[in-house]
Amino acid sequence: MFLNNVVTFLKYLLLGLIQGFTEPLPISSSGHVIIFKELFQVSITDEINFNIFVNFGSFIAIIIFYRVFLKELIIDSWNYIFKKDQKGKESFLYIIYVIIATIPAAIAGYLLKDIIDDKFSSLLSVGICLFITGLLLLLISSVAKYANTEKISLKTSIMMGLAQVIGLLPGISRSGSTTSLAVLNKVDLEKGLRFSFMMYIPISIGSLVLGIADLETASTYIPGYIGAFIISGIATFIAINLFFKLVKKSNLKYFGIYCLTIASAVLIYLAVTK
Repeated sequence: MFLNNVVTFLKYLLLGLIQGFTEPLPISSSGHVIIFKELFQVSITDEINFNIFVNFGSFIAIIIFYRVFLKELIIDSWNYIFKKDQKGKESFLYIIYVIIATIPAAIAGYLLKDIIDDKFSSLLSVGICLFITGLLLLLISSVAKYANTEKISLKTSIMMGLAQVIGLLPGISRSGSTTSLAVLNKVDLEKGLRFSFMMYIPISIGSLVLGIADLETASTYIPGYIGAFIISGIATFIAINLFFKLVKKSNLKYFGIYCLTIASAVLIYLAVTK
């Protein structure tokens, strides 16, 4: 009994670690979780509840990472709205653009979630989508040096919002797909990535609210949830710091190579075993 509890606890921790570490990286966290579950035959009975907790851990880590920038956005927007301070107009428009960019994925996620879970959560689908993600990241890496626009326009925010819909597919990186559209619109890579992470915040809040409504406390494994939540948050914070250090050194192409390698390994595995 004790050994079973330890194994179960470690299983939750591992899934929390994988979800948390891969969440901010452009390599598809959902795709990696599916691969891990399939290859190692790992499953949990309350998967929906679990995803709520680990994603919330990542959400808090991203809020902490961007705390200074978010504080500036809120204060500047407040001053623009209530004190008519024109210096805050840019921050106010930035928030509006984030909201606009969030709408397509919010609608698609609400309407298509069951279809995506049913039709696009197989190992084959994830392998193909990871291959596409790898190609996207190599494309970004090759053209990023020509992108130097500092500001996000309304047009770019709409295009990034539409790209985020594609990022709902397991294996397609949400940050990778959205940032690709930003860079193709000449937006600086780092600024595009930051806007992509801002888009994640309202999506995460919406998922949390909708998920809480379906929360089944009877099946909640409290120790595993708490452990996975903590591990997910810590792993996300470490990963996002590492990610931006690599981006500044123009190493984004290595994430593309990584995705192509994993995708190839998954497809070879399926060809050999199926």
